Amino acid sequence: MRTALTGALPALLIVSASPLPAMAQDSAIVSAAFKSVFYLPVYVAEERGFFDEAGLDVRIDVASSSTNALAAVISRSADFSLHGPEWTAISAARGGEVQVIGGTLNRLGAWIACTNEVTYEGLDDLKGLRIVSGTMPTTSTSAFLNLIGKAGLDPSSDITLIEVPLGNEIGPLAAGQADCAVLYEPNASQAIDEGYKVVASFAEELGPYTFSAVSTRKDIDPAIAEKFLTGINKALVFIHENPDEAVASGLSLFPNLKPAVVEGSVRRLISDEVFAKSIAIPDEALTAALQTQVDLGNLSEIPPADTFLNLQWANEVVAQ
Repeated sequence: MRTALTGALPALLIVSASPLPAMAQDSAIVSAAFKSVFYLPVYVAEERGFFDEAGLDVRIDVASSSTNALAAVISRSADFSLHGPEWTAISAARGGEVQVIGGTLNRLGAWIACTNEVTYEGLDDLKGLRIVSGTMPTTSTSAFLNLIGKAGLDPSSDITLIEVPLGNEIGPLAAGQADCAVLYEPNASQAIDEGYKVVASFAEELGPYTFSAVSTRKDIDPAIAEKFLTGINKALVFIHENPDEAVASGLSLFPNLKPAVVEGSVRRLISDEVFAKSIAIPDEALTAALQTQVDLGNLSEIPPADTFLNLQWANEVVAQ
């Protein structure tokens, strides 16, 4: 296996009088939006040899944003990208020859954490509180505003919303400037480690939601696409069946984070079913994700599935 994060490993030549038969290896590059616990499945597929078993040598690049990850696919610098499906839908609507071919995160991975003084039994208990969240437009904040609206709260008058750059939400909690925060992982587990409590899960509140998907070009070699999806699907199954080993993979991937934070993140992503159980994408999950992007203004409407979606290979892999 190869990874752009650690550099290529030196080739190891093994000489044998009777060479063993080997599956023909293809190669591919996947561009992940970020190096994040959310993308653990692709690293597990690499670490556990699931790509190798499928006959694919995979290099993992980190793009630093969703748009950069997809741009790498469009420019043929990468074969696959990992990010929200909305960016692929937007590009396809503008004429981009790209498609979503499978899912990796089928719930929205965001949580509400509060100080211990907050009494919480439901979203309506947030009335009158100061809530810190990522600066709009962002998925977590948009989904939060929709949730509290459905709970009967007026976001403009019933709460005080404090917007900060993503990743900086715990600061106002620590400074006493906010009562609760809307957090992605690993920040939700970081908040717990610092003494706050998680009171609500967007995964539970919203249900199925395609938070991250596999995208590629429409002219991708079908054999390579199926091999890549096979590796990812095996990793997803492995994560759910072997949570302790998934935690170990997370600890290896993020050695600079506190072990308790990494473990909490991985276990929460498993227990809340943010990590998909397979690469299949339920219709309601994709619709929910795209509707959020319509609400944010990133899409004018939910586009027809045949313009950006091809689940043929994913469905075949899952059926095996």
